[in-house]
Amino acid sequence: MRQIVGLGMALALGLAMTAPTLAEPGSVVGNWVVGKDSAYAGSFCGADGKAFCLTVTRLSGGMDTPKNRLYLGANIIDKAKPSGNQRWKGKLNLFGQTADTTISLKNENTLLLHGCVYVVICKDMELARAD
Repeated sequence: MRQIVGLGMALALGLAMTAPTLAEPGSVVGNWVVGKDSAYAGSFCGADGKAFCLTVTRLSGGMDTPKNRLYLGANIIDKAKPSGNQRWKGKLNLFGQTADTTISLKNENTLLLHGCVYVVICKDMELARAD
């Protein structure tokens, strides 16, 4: 009987670890958009599951160019490290440009990317929750 219970617990734990992460209120995990021409998926990543990754999932309109299509399915933010409550720091590789970036959850439905190139040229980009 103990073996059956142990096997059942191991199976349940294994299924829980492989279940997809769903968007939660107050979380960076989920689908995000910038206007109507691009969409991104935010997820936790890295060996410890605490880093942040942002993946390009859709391009349309003016963003759907041969150059930009190379980024479909790619992480434009890869393993940004936690730097506070709902905040990460890392590199943003966006359509041929690389910037040091800070990612923060501004509110439940707004993700803010603050990127700087050469420390003096900075820009903010707000992504709206799509789920």
